[in-house]
Amino acid sequence: MHETEVRNRCSLVSIGNKRQRKIILDCVEVGLNSVHPHFLFRNKVQLKHGVLYVNPSNQSFDLSNYDKILVVGGGKASGALAEQLERTLGNRITAGFVNILEGTRSKFRTKRIKLSEARHPVPDQKGVQGTEKILQLLKSKSNPNSLVICLISGGGSSLFVSPADGISLLDEIATTNLLLRSGATIDQVNCVRKHISKVKGGQLVRFTNNATILSLIISDVVGDHLESIASGLTSPDPTTFLDARKILDEFKIFNSVPISVRNRIENGVRGIVAETPKPKDSLFSKVSNVIIGSNRIACEEICARMRKHYPRSYGVSYLGSSVTGEASVVARNLVGTASNSYSKSTRKRGLTLVWGGETTVTVKGDGVGGRNQEQALSALYELSRTRNEKMVFCFVGTDGIDGKTKAAGAIVDYSTYERALKKKLDGMQYLKRNDSNTFFQTVGRSLVITGATGTNVNDIGMAIVA
Repeated sequence: MHETEVRNRCSLVSIGNKRQRKIILDCVEVGLNSVHPHFLFRNKVQLKHGVLYVNPSNQSFDLSNYDKILVVGGGKASGALAEQLERTLGNRITAGFVNILEGTRSKFRTKRIKLSEARHPVPDQKGVQGTEKILQLLKSKSNPNSLVICLISGGGSSLFVSPADGISLLDEIATTNLLLRSGATIDQVNCVRKHISKVKGGQLVRFTNNATILSLIISDVVGDHLESIASGLTSPDPTTFLDARKILDEFKIFNSVPISVRNRIENGVRGIVAETPKPKDSLFSKVSNVIIGSNRIACEEICARMRKHYPRSYGVSYLGSSVTGEASVVARNLVGTASNSYSKSTRKRGLTLVWGGETTVTVKGDGVGGRNQEQALSALYELSRTRNEKMVFCFVGTDGIDGKTKAAGAIVDYSTYERALKKKLDGMQYLKRNDSNTFFQTVGRSLVITGATGTNVNDIGMAIVA
């Protein structure tokens, strides 16, 4: 069974508040592994006597009712999902094609489901080619008596890509880059993506020839909105072309996106281009969308571990899985929350805070980093300002990849500030340049390295005050 580990654990627990750092890293591993497809299938998707049971929705699928079982999908967790599904169904699978994250093919073993690598977060031609093969498979082999199992997870918006007619891949890339740098939320980014795509916003269903569809989904969207996860490949789309236009206007990038994108959205607003399929559309009468993994599951596993192993040492407070906002601001607020919560307690024992969600970074500098490292650097600045030596904070992306770096996130305490001080590093200047990765690379013993985890349920965070 796949186990995600913090690869540089020994280095990270050799300084500062060692015990708290070790506890946090233990919990991070528990959280990450709890939402890995291997664990999720064992608990939520099971085959018994030829019937596939999907526990979260209490649904069952008698496989003898279908002449074919086709498997398609895309996302950061889709490789692990495909491997586990094939272990479950074996030769019952007729054929399959899934787009997976570049550089991860060697991790997964499948025979009946073909895996094709593509890039994230910006789509590439391999993603387009893989998606075209998926569409060809569906168009040529699916029929009303088939079962199509879609494996969907975060990252699917980039890995499952087929630009709408008249829009090139380069146009979609340019639009995606503008949205990612603007500070738009994932829901807003995906709203625009759905309206410049052939497959997103429920449009993939149009290629399945009225087959029965079961989508097994790992959510990377705050609130677990089906229509936003991987841009809602098999979900009705409540958003409109007008919504997409308003988002581009809000972030003042409408006139910056390619002319082909502007034309399509304007034509959509005018009704010249057909909308994405909406809720109550009969197109979805044979579609079941089931979320089997989410941020809440990871956070609750972390809380359970703390309560089981350290009941007398730490109180536990779960702040929910809907933490959003500008990364640096959110981090400062979390330091304040931790400080206030601890001061109001009896102080007979320490305090643990656990949270999840997804922040955004409005990029103003030319540095290297990611939203979790940006949060860690902002939290560090707040710790240095208040000179609080009792806190340890950790911010981690559950996919193991924070921004365009090799780190999943970072762990910080007052000792991190002391090392930065000795090296004459001004954290605020790095923060202004959005250069958190460079800062932590220089200060050392802060970056959390896991490698690609095979799953993706947003970000998780944890703080211990002792």
